[in-house]
This record gives sequence, C-alpha cells and structure tokens, in this order.
Amino acid sequence: MTPSLVSGRPPRAAALIGARAAAPLLLGLACGPALSAEFEQAPVVVTASRGPQFLTDALPHTTLLTRGDIERSQAVDLPALLAAEAGVQFASNGGRGTVTSLFLRGAPTRQVLVLVDGMVMSRQDATGLVGIEHLMLDQIDHIEIVRGNVSALYGSGAVGGVIQVFTRQASAAPQASVRLEAGSRGFVHGAAQGSATLGATALSLGVSRESDHGFSAVDSQQVPAANPDRDGYRNTSAAFNLSHSLADGHRLGFGWVHSDGQLDYDSAFATPADVQTSRTRKDLVHLSSADQFSAAWRSALSLSSQRDDARYVETGDYGYTGQYQTQVAALNWVNTLALSSATTLTAGLDHQRQRIDADDGFGGVYAHARSVTALFGGLQAKLGPHDLALNLRQDHTGGTGAKASGSLGWGWQVAPAWKLIASLGNAFSAPPLGYLYAPYYGNPALQPELARSAELGLQWAVAGQRLRATLFQTRVEQELEYDTTLQAFGNLARTRNRGLELSYAGRVGSADLRAGLTTQDPVDAVTGTQRLRRSKALASAALSQDLGAGWRVGLAARYVGDRPDSAGANLPAYGVADMTAQWDQSGSLQWFARIENLGDRHYQTATGYKQPPRGVFGGLRWRL
Repeated sequence: MTPSLVSGRPPRAAALIGARAAAPLLLGLACGPALSAEFEQAPVVVTASRGPQFLTDALPHTTLLTRGDIERSQAVDLPALLAAEAGVQFASNGGRGTVTSLFLRGAPTRQVLVLVDGMVMSRQDATGLVGIEHLMLDQIDHIEIVRGNVSALYGSGAVGGVIQVFTRQASAAPQASVRLEAGSRGFVHGAAQGSATLGATALSLGVSRESDHGFSAVDSQQVPAANPDRDGYRNTSAAFNLSHSLADGHRLGFGWVHSDGQLDYDSAFATPADVQTSRTRKDLVHLSSADQFSAAWRSALSLSSQRDDARYVETGDYGYTGQYQTQVAALNWVNTLALSSATTLTAGLDHQRQRIDADDGFGGVYAHARSVTALFGGLQAKLGPHDLALNLRQDHTGGTGAKASGSLGWGWQVAPAWKLIASLGNAFSAPPLGYLYAPYYGNPALQPELARSAELGLQWAVAGQRLRATLFQTRVEQELEYDTTLQAFGNLARTRNRGLELSYAGRVGSADLRAGLTTQDPVDAVTGTQRLRRSKALASAALSQDLGAGWRVGLAARYVGDRPDSAGANLPAYGVADMTAQWDQSGSLQWFARIENLGDRHYQTATGYKQPPRGVFGGLRWRL
C-alpha cells in the first residue's frame, strides 16, 4: 500500500514522517451530457456499451441510480450514496472531504474509471486517487455503475468497472428548486437549481454551498500525537449545461462542472499543536456535438478539459506546502452504424493529453506530460433469443507503449423474465505520471497493470423489478505497489479475486427497495493473504415506504466485513443503519429529515481514523 493511503498525504510527506426515440441524443451524450428525466419510466443506460440500450439489455452487471433514488436516500455526497451499492467499498481518513479510496469488486481506485458526463476524473499524482469525495449530489441527475472489466470500451483504468456521473439537464418545462438543510456538528447546506428550454436552446444551472464543523477524525488513543481539534469541511459546487438544436438530428452542447472543497484534517505525523488543511478545486468543461447523419449513422463528438488542483498545508517541524495540478484534455469520437435492425457497429477514437505539475513541498518538483491515443470498435448483434457483444481496442500510452484490449459477451433469453449472461475479457491500467516520475519514489520503468476476467450471470427482470446475480473472477498481474524496501513504486503484486455479486432494485407495492450482496476473496496470488482494506463480505439494503398523505419513511443498512490494514492492523467488521423521513406538504414544498449512524456505531475504514458518529439532520425543498 502506498503511504498516501495510510496517512492521507502525498507519499513524499508521509515518507519523511436501439433504445428510445431519444436514442440519437443519448448516444451523442454518452461521453457528454445526460439522459433526460424521462428515462425513469423506461430505464436506458449508455455506459455499458457506449451507446443507448435498455438497462435489462446491458450484458455487464450494470445498476442505475436515478434522481429519485438520490433524493430518497438523502445522502450528502457521492461516496455516501455509492457505499450502499453492490460491490462498492470505500475507505477514508475520517469524515466529509477526507482522502477516500474506492474499491469496486476489490479493484482499487486507479483500476476503476470515474467519468462525469463522459469526462475522465483523473489525478496523475502518486496517490492513485481521483478525489471522488468532492463530488456533491445537488447537480447530479443519475449515475450508472458498470461492474467488471470494460477496458475494451474505455481503455486504461476500467479493470474493476466504470462509474459514470451525469449532471442535470433542462427539461421541456421550466423548473426551479431550492434546498436548505442543517444538522449535527454545525452542518449547513444550501442549493438552488433551475432550467428552461427556449425554442431550440435548453439550459440548466445549479449551485450549492455547504459547511460542516466536523469532528476530530483521528483516534487519539491510537494516534496520540495528532491534533484533537475538529476537522471541518466546506464545499462550493456548480454545474451548467447548455444545448442548442441546429436542425433535426443535430445538437451542440456545452457543459461545466465545478467543485471547490476545503478541508481541515488530522495527520499521524504531527504534534497536537500542528494544523493541517487542504483545498481541492475541480473544473471539467466540455463541448459536444450529437449528429444523426442518416437513419443508420449516429455520431457523437466531444472535446473536454479537466483540471484538478490540490493543495496541502501543514505546520510544525515537518510542515510543508504541497501542490499537485493535473490537467487532461480529451477528444472523443463515437460512431454508431445500424447494419440491420438486429446488428449495430460502434467505432471511434479517444485521445488524451495528460499533464501533472507538482511540488511536494520537500524539494520534489516535477512536471511531465504524455499523450494517450486509442482506436476502438464493437459489434452488437441480436440473434433470436441470443445477444452477442464483441469489443476490441488498441491504446498507445506515451512512455509505456501500446496495449490491446478485447471482450466477448453473450446473453441468452431463456424465458421472458430470465436471461443467462457470460463474458470474457482482458484489461490494463497504465501507471499515473506521479508513479513514473515523482522524485525520490517514482519509477520510469513501470509497466501497465494487466488483468483477465470471466463472468457468468443470471438476470430476472419483470415490470419494475430487476435481480442480477454474477459469478466473477479477475486476475491482475504486474500490479503497482509501493516498495518500502526500495522506496519506489514497482510492478510487484499479483491479485486474484473471485466471488458472487447480487443486486436487486424494484418497487414492491408502495415501497421502493434496493439491495446488494457481495462475497469475494481478494487475495495476493503469490502469498494467498487478503488484500489490504478489501472485505470478503459486503451487504446493503435500502427500503423506502410510501405511507400516503405525502409521507414517506426509509431505512437503509449496510455491512462491511473485517479486513486487514497496513502494519499488521485489522479493521473489524461493522454495520451501520440510517433512517429517513419526508413529507410533501404541497405540490411544491417538501420537508425531510434523517438520522445517520442510527446506532451510533464506532468504526474505522482506515486504521487510526474514526468515522462520523450519530447525526440528526433536517431541511426543506421547494420546487417550482
């Protein structure tokens, strides 16, 4: 495990101490803006194939979180929302905004691709993280989670899967909403959202601001040297989307997503008088063009820019100021050609220019850039009750060479409600620039991580309900790890993970139910030992019951089994429950409340760092 995942600071510092009528537009926005709210009545996803398809037709294990799911959950940020999904696990160094590691099917953050409106969330420093903890939910319309290897579609980083976030778009009718909320530990949250369609032009704008006084994240009994002060978090976020129809079948789009997170955190390499703060600013901008040139040919072109600025300031004997700036400029072009009513060909190219400028505060200054260019193609065919999907991709990454990825998927509709699914594929994950070139611990000789995977699944789907069970196996070779002996990164490990994953989403009577269960065995293929911070058992369930007269109550619970941590530590299993309630007083006014960590459970996801205790929150939402 790298030092950054243990201490929450950069390694050098730690070391020193065919779907719908809307399909043409949806495809055009598969790497850009989102689906419209209409999809809630007929679930359509785009991430599983880089083109629109019904959720039940997706061959990879895919789940969908709608805007309705987000509001019913009352989750405060993206990690809190995703933590209840099958196969998803998080580890963080404390409360809101602290450094957060993501695991999907046991794959660490650098092997999970996170997209926002098709734009890659990337940090090219030596943490291997993406800053997912700074993505707020006010501007999010829906989220698609694709589990398993889809490297043949997306290239590097899609070993464990893809999580794609879609921001909110304008609807046909004008809309506006305001949300105000307050609660425990000085939490205050305000958000406003508005959208309108004026002729051929549609626009949407959302802004939010929140602050949280927090709690002392460090466990003073385990880390007596750390500052026991409260660790607060502030975030300002915004999203803007504009689209204009030039003609029937031709639409231009512009989007901007912004997040500014400021955090007070605790360090295990300090004294009680030292102060640690960080600030992370994210800006993602894209231009897109969705075009239908004929009844058979659809094209989506996107040009985007992503910038991530992270700054860390610590006082004391080991004080420093570290700055890390990642920039990614990307061009994506996806073409879909309907060869027949049952056969579709997808082809395109991706190009990225990645750059990092870093100063770790201890003399480790570096600036490096590289280009990544890829060609990909896929064939989807429906032969009676059988679905076939073949995808091939060739990536050339500056400094690490070319890698080919391929996947083959098959689905068999054995009965109206039952489908048998199987897939094979290989994947890779290129080392971030910081792993290659950071002074003192970078290693320019690093090679990409390589993976092979196989799945066998069974799906049951009827109106309003979907159950998916998947047996999976993944092997990763040349896995990147920090070598504490050589004090540099190396292709040191081999990981094997196999398991069973189940997810359910549906409406039963007047209740909405989501549930997930994962049993897995993520081990070091050489030593047989369990991989750090990855549990063998994950379970979750969320029930939201409509009581009538505008009232709704909800109960959500999640369980994470025990798992090892660094330095021989063991993190015990834990279970956490949350309760929610809401009352629609009128067609425009809604009151809501929740209790987080209902049982006031004390638990850790990283050794020495506490998770939030019980909290009570309430607020109101007004809609036009």
